Amino acid sequence: MKIIEHQGWGGTHKSKSECYEINEFNLDIRRITKSGLPIGLGRSYGDSSINSSGAYYLLANKKNIKIDTLNKTAKCEAGATIGDLERSAIKLGLFPPTVPGTEFVTIGGAIASNIHGKSHHIAGSFGNSVTEITIFTSDGKTLKLSPIGTSKDEFWATVGGMGLTGVITEATIKLKEVETAYVQVDEQRANNLSELMELIREFDKKYLYTVAWIDLSGEFSGRGKVLGANHATLEQLPKKFKKHPLDIDKPKKFSIPKIFSSNFINIFTVSIFNKVWFNKPLKSGVFKIRSFLHPLDSVKYWNRVYGKNGLIQYQLQISFENEFFLEEVLAELKKNNIPSFLGVLKKFGNSDNSFLGFPAPGWTLSLDIPSEYKYNLEFLDRLTQRLCQLSGRLYLTKDSVLKEIDFNSMYPKKDEWKKIKNKLDPHNYWQSDQGLRLGLC
Repeated sequence: MKIIEHQGWGGTHKSKSECYEINEFNLDIRRITKSGLPIGLGRSYGDSSINSSGAYYLLANKKNIKIDTLNKTAKCEAGATIGDLERSAIKLGLFPPTVPGTEFVTIGGAIASNIHGKSHHIAGSFGNSVTEITIFTSDGKTLKLSPIGTSKDEFWATVGGMGLTGVITEATIKLKEVETAYVQVDEQRANNLSELMELIREFDKKYLYTVAWIDLSGEFSGRGKVLGANHATLEQLPKKFKKHPLDIDKPKKFSIPKIFSSNFINIFTVSIFNKVWFNKPLKSGVFKIRSFLHPLDSVKYWNRVYGKNGLIQYQLQISFENEFFLEEVLAELKKNNIPSFLGVLKKFGNSDNSFLGFPAPGWTLSLDIPSEYKYNLEFLDRLTQRLCQLSGRLYLTKDSVLKEIDFNSMYPKKDEWKKIKNKLDPHNYWQSDQGLRLGLC
């Protein structure tokens, strides 16, 4: 056991708590610590990985990955990262169907958050590629869960369950075949939101991976750039890459220092950045897959540009029927003079069977805003009320502002999920600050 100070990626929530390796868990520790929470690399933004009133559990030494090339699966211990899985699989000509925007997410965290990525319109969320989960319960039992059969409800309660049903210790992940560690990339500009959305629709028909950067500053017109990519074939590789087509690079080690003031991200700096980003040359051709799928990983601790008070990431989902809400968001941002440094827009595919699943057919928009100013929180609260009226929802892994009454509106399967949690965790031991805030534990 050791004492650690753990905080979310947004830097707005943290706690100093006892921390154990999961193999130290026993019933005496459960009674003493009152509550526990498994944690990974701390990439969830708000308080979903914070347990102020109890202990943390790590799986830092559980990183083994075994690839079954015949069945195209990977059996991963939960402490292994998405990057570990990518590098282990791709040298064998395989790759996970769904990866998030950062490789610094553990397999356990990817399942608990049911992460999604640039391939959602085709591959769906991470849970769709999971064939088995092993969890460790607060009774000290080990259970194996499957998406079909008698344990399917427990499986889909754990997928997207934010670590509150038990400690995920191992999982089996489906993989797909690839020829190279490169992608063929296309990028195009759009001058307003309507053009941007139409371009995303076109790209989704042609590309496995699609994402749009949206300019949330200046005139707030919704202009932006859409990126699309497919896995490159051997034939498509330039000669210089053909000798080692399955070599994948690791993230660079450039790190942002702790020198930025809390007001560095403001209407002026964001407008300059977005103007430069919009006008920089468009990408076209063959690129390394890691740099495309995980662009921010090349800058370690990029969140430090928000200063000591951190940032709030607010990721929403809205149906196609109510996509007019995106124009309302732009208008409200402009009216309140609130810029977003990193705006991301994507079209979701189908939802899955997870009880607390976030993706559903429609659009998802991510905003990054400084937590420095109280009026930003008031603005987000108004936005949330409107989102509830339109049957939208917020992503729990990014959330730090949602109220229980609004959560209940967004996630109607909450009560069903709680019954399964109570079955798996009768002591209500697995808790987080977010879980307590939203009435999940």
